[in-house]
Amino acid sequence: MASSNPRIERFMTNLRENLVDGNYYEGHQELRAIAIRLVKQKKHQRAIQLLYLGALELCQYNQWGSVADLAAFMINIYVEEKVPVTDESRERIYDIFEKLSQATEYYPRVYQAAIQWSIGAMGNKVGDTQLHHFIGCILRNKMRFQEAEQHFLVGTPESPAALGNMLFDWAERTGTADHGLFIARGVLKYLATGWYEAACLCWKAFIARFVQTHSNSVAERTGDRALPSNIGTIYYITGHELVNFVQLLLLTIERSDGSPSSDSARIFGQLRKQYEPRFGINAEVVHNLLDAVAEKYFGVVIQRQQSLFDIVNNLFAAPSHPAVTDASAEAMD
Repeated sequence: MASSNPRIERFMTNLRENLVDGNYYEGHQELRAIAIRLVKQKKHQRAIQLLYLGALELCQYNQWGSVADLAAFMINIYVEEKVPVTDESRERIYDIFEKLSQATEYYPRVYQAAIQWSIGAMGNKVGDTQLHHFIGCILRNKMRFQEAEQHFLVGTPESPAALGNMLFDWAERTGTADHGLFIARGVLKYLATGWYEAACLCWKAFIARFVQTHSNSVAERTGDRALPSNIGTIYYITGHELVNFVQLLLLTIERSDGSPSSDSARIFGQLRKQYEPRFGINAEVVHNLLDAVAEKYFGVVIQRQQSLFDIVNNLFAAPSHPAVTDASAEAMD
């Protein structure tokens, strides 16, 4: 995104000379001072362009503190001037954040500011879904899975599959005894917010990887009893009881007519009774999420002390230890 403004080009030439000479602090401060002057002159677009180009130049010298400062300044102008979420305004953030993500102590400041700007610009509770998906992918690639998860949950239609794949990778890295502890994170939260299609896509991505990697633990259900399903092929899984639970839950919801007196509601109640305790220290989080599922898909009215937003944002405790013999010892924060 090159500048076509002669004054911006002159400023950038001065910055490059400072950086080549190793005068990083001076270059940063001079550029910042010019941007402040442009803002006072109401030349906001010029200030945004200068900050954006300056941040990219400083990235080449690994001056991450200065990069974060200029990026945050740029986003603050977005907020103050009510800059809308467009491909152009979003791409500036993408370009900077992709490079800044190398510096773990700085990039949260930038992406959090960007999300807050998009929330205000779009007038909703979560902000720009494309921005969330992009941030989720960056964090996933940095193996910051717990942070990435929160962005995928409110991302684009591509986010559920990305989350399903990430949850499988996360389970594999921890050597967890029951991979269902991980896929439950995504599926239950998507279901609790009413995004059933996302829950199915998340499951499909996860189970495809699971079947390929753990073929000895999988038996495909075939024959007359293998009914068509939104989640694709139905499997019997051995050694991963919570994976079976997630699959059974999705199938039960698919067959529900929304009535609390239906066979599906009765089966749902049985699944809860059988599997909730197996989540161990996460049983309370799972209980609250399944209360939300009961309301949305089975017409069960439940008195809740927590808002749905709080329930979904309660994190499963993330296991980081090697495989254990009892899945109930795992945590889902």
